[in-house]
Amino acid sequence: MIDVHRKTREYRHERGVALLVVLFIVMAISILSLGFVSRSDTELACGRNMLLHAQMDQLADSGLEHARGLILEPQDVPSDYWSGATGQQIMAESDDYYDVSVTRDPADRCTYEIACEAYRMKSVEKTGRSLLLAELRLDPYISLWTGADLIFRPHWSLQGDLYCADAVTNLGVNTIDGDAFSKLLTGPISGHHKMPTDLSPGLLVWPPVTSAYINTDYTEIPIGPGLVTEATYTTAHVWRCSGNLVLGNNVAIDGMLLVDGNLSIAGNGGRITAAKNLPALYVRGDLTVEEISGFVVQGLAVVDGNVKVSAASSGVSVLGALFTRKTLLETASDSGGGNHDCIVCGAPIWQTMGGRNGGGALEFDGVDDRLDETLAGTYLNGLSAITISCWVKSDRVQEDHGIVGAFDALNAGRCPALEYSATGASGGASNCIAAAVSTNAGVARVESGPNAQTTNWQHLALVWKSGDKVQLYINGVLVVPSYETGPLSGTIASIQRLSLGLGASGQYWDGLIDDVRIYSVALSSGDIYPPRDGLSGLLAHWKLDEPGSDVTITAEPAKSAIAAWAPPNSYTYWSPTAGAFFRSIRRQ
Repeated sequence: MIDVHRKTREYRHERGVALLVVLFIVMAISILSLGFVSRSDTELACGRNMLLHAQMDQLADSGLEHARGLILEPQDVPSDYWSGATGQQIMAESDDYYDVSVTRDPADRCTYEIACEAYRMKSVEKTGRSLLLAELRLDPYISLWTGADLIFRPHWSLQGDLYCADAVTNLGVNTIDGDAFSKLLTGPISGHHKMPTDLSPGLLVWPPVTSAYINTDYTEIPIGPGLVTEATYTTAHVWRCSGNLVLGNNVAIDGMLLVDGNLSIAGNGGRITAAKNLPALYVRGDLTVEEISGFVVQGLAVVDGNVKVSAASSGVSVLGALFTRKTLLETASDSGGGNHDCIVCGAPIWQTMGGRNGGGALEFDGVDDRLDETLAGTYLNGLSAITISCWVKSDRVQEDHGIVGAFDALNAGRCPALEYSATGASGGASNCIAAAVSTNAGVARVESGPNAQTTNWQHLALVWKSGDKVQLYINGVLVVPSYETGPLSGTIASIQRLSLGLGASGQYWDGLIDDVRIYSVALSSGDIYPPRDGLSGLLAHWKLDEPGSDVTITAEPAKSAIAAWAPPNSYTYWSPTAGAFFRSIRRQ
């Protein structure tokens, strides 16, 4: 008999199990569906966040470019350089902003640290914030520009890049902190050597500064010409001199000094400080720095001629940039009162000790070292008498070595001249010392006896007057000649320059030279040796005991960026900075 109740129970049990399975399946589907929806919402939110973050990154990058542009062109910035701003926008109706902060490296004025934070404002809350930190380097920044060969002296220092239209010889160690753009480089630099064409065409042009320079935002007042001393100029921004100007002790100029002639710095403790967007200095002729201690130019200095710096000067500083159409030269000072300074050529070494008279002496290498007095013809031509005296100490004997020589406009050797001669003019006086004079009537020469050359200090003197023979004194003693020509009349002629360390026949001196004097009279033996000060007829006196010039040129972009009025109604902006790059960009 079938158990109906048992069957009914089994049927109900099976239906319950099936219902539970269905409910479990529905619940699983619901859970999976809720997870999918949740993940979709999360993914959607993440996508929106990623888009916002990308937008803020792009905005922060735009802020970095904003800072880069104003650092490169600071003329419209009221301060030295743009230090940043807050609440900047690209689109005025947007809720997106960025804040920029700029600080300059105090040890390197061409490097800037930039922080830019971009964000979206929701009510008063900043969302989607992106912070970029960057280091910007102005490069190239030409802090020294020369239009001719440059010999960079051991006591000079350059922080910034160098441009030279020809060849550069660096005689110092760790003295050029930057790149060098030149046809040829000899010596070390901290950066790279590049060709001048790497700045062409138009990457960096000559400053728009001439004697007609105008900036209509500033007032002008005339100054000089002549000598000014112990004065402070603050009532105008441009001081214009119509001729040659000499600055004596403690002259302070606030603004631009524009000299339509030559400028000489003859006093200690001076300074020129440029006003915003103005050059500090423009010189139409030569800029000469004499034996001074302390002179500072803050801003851009432009010189159409040469910049000549005495080897006895110290504390000469340019904070900005120096542009000279010719070159930067070191000079040996003339203490005779005639301002007949010699240009230092090659790489002679200033020896501050070991000289024969006055402490130091100048050491020549016998290869290409010399001193040139390029205006010697203005006071030697026409003389009917002359005395030249000097101390010499040779490193080598039994050779030809020039000590003093004269040259004409075609660079041909002339006399007066002093030299060591290995064989003498006649071949019979080996290792002799010779002196010669040339006039409009001919040439006369005298030679010592043989073996007069020595590696000890010797005092030499050439003496001549019209109608007499040339005389040669060694250590105050008139030599008995082994060879001489007869009396010579007339006047000295056809001289353009005088060289020390180079003879008229083209041989260079190898050793020391000290205390060179030139007189327009024939001195007596008692006045020649030992050499005495205060004698009449002194034309030039080169003591040659200087320590070597001390010049520092430091890149200062903010002070050397200028504006020049360009008619009819606009300014031309100029800066020695030709470009900039980010050394690093990192997200904070």
